[in-house]
Amino acid sequence: MAQPQDNIPEGDLFPRIGEYDRWAIRWGYSYSGGKSAKEDARIVNKWIIDSLKANPRLWFGGEGFNGDPRAQMEDLGDNSMKASEYGIKNLQRILPNLAEWTREEADKYENLSDMYKQVTGQFGRYMGHVLRNVGGICETFRSVEEPGDVYEPAPKSRQHEAVVFLNEQLFETPRWLLDNAILNKISSPSSGDPVGSVQTGVLGSLLSSSRLNNLLQSANRYGQAKTYTVEDLLDDVRKGIWKELTTHKAIDVYRRNLQKTYVESLISIVNPAPPPSTGIPGLTILFGPNTKNTDLPSIAKAELAGLRERLLAAIPATADRLSKYHLQDLAERIRQALHPKG
Repeated sequence: MAQPQDNIPEGDLFPRIGEYDRWAIRWGYSYSGGKSAKEDARIVNKWIIDSLKANPRLWFGGEGFNGDPRAQMEDLGDNSMKASEYGIKNLQRILPNLAEWTREEADKYENLSDMYKQVTGQFGRYMGHVLRNVGGICETFRSVEEPGDVYEPAPKSRQHEAVVFLNEQLFETPRWLLDNAILNKISSPSSGDPVGSVQTGVLGSLLSSSRLNNLLQSANRYGQAKTYTVEDLLDDVRKGIWKELTTHKAIDVYRRNLQKTYVESLISIVNPAPPPSTGIPGLTILFGPNTKNTDLPSIAKAELAGLRERLLAAIPATADRLSKYHLQDLAERIRQALHPKG
């Protein structure tokens, strides 16, 4: 994520064969001299151990196909938050120039539309890289000759850093992306809002039963003191998207959508939708973990009950009419979820 002040020579900004590439070629194509498959495996394994000991940059992380936040496709650096912050700065440099840089004679704004989608898409990818840290499990491939565990949770401080980043860069509406000078030329208001879609999509994934279950299982195995817990996550997200309950400021449409997503995500854990019918008697297919008998419904109920109390306390002090309607609606949704017969 090069920045202008880095003064990196132009030749160093383009991809080229590096240390890992040379090592991967050696690993894949060099002749080991082994007389059998077992001997070949022993020789190559020693190559790996000795090479990694000499140069940690040769570490293999699974090519982004596991849950390890250290190994992601299109990710840069050893910290997704720092890399994404630099990437956003570059997008913020691009956007004000987008109309000029995409202008061609007789173009009907197709260029501008395509490149705006690329900017918002790249922004979404940065959010995805950061999101992978929360509930992430680091998988360090080892043979029995090497010390250390294969699986361990992503560091607690790194997961907290990821949620703080999402609060600041995404859940605090990124208005720099909402350039009406561009939007009024490339899309109708009825065609959808790419920024809002990224916001609610990321929050929904952050609070999904599968991710929360990962946090729960990690805490069960490694202990709450060493892990980022479900309660930690809810505390951090709450600080980001419910500020208006204490400031009593008007809640804009983006924040209202986020707050609804938060409530509905927790309600779906308390009252999960029945699995779709297979048409075969006695056969049920579950999508995602079965969390009914875990602590997740209990935690979600407690969070919703506490949130409802704060909503009811904030309503009288909320002057903006639409914001008040919104808070009343959420309080009623929570009541119905927790007391469906009441």
